[in-house]
Amino acid sequence: MTKITIDLDQFEDEFLKFRLEKLIQAAYEKGVEDGIKRFSYPPVLKNSHLAEILQVKMPTVYKITQNPAFPKMQNIKGRYPRDKVFEWIDRNSR
Repeated sequence: MTKITIDLDQFEDEFLKFRLEKLIQAAYEKGVEDGIKRFSYPPVLKNSHLAEILQVKMPTVYKITQNPAFPKMQNIKGRYPRDKVFEWIDRNSR
């Protein structure tokens, strides 16, 4: 009977290890995918980039960028700092 208990314990350990490896691999792949999406854009975004990122049409981009909380370049109209835009998206997403 002891042999069965050891085998079950080993099986549980191996199963847990397998599940953790799959979970870690999936998290890694998601992180890489998110990084590629985010950093494939230039450091300063244009309205066309925002339309692509947010998957909206230009009138919606104009409406969003009128929000005072939306990140904008200080001295360049119609340009937005990429990293701050993605932070804004994260903060304003559910």
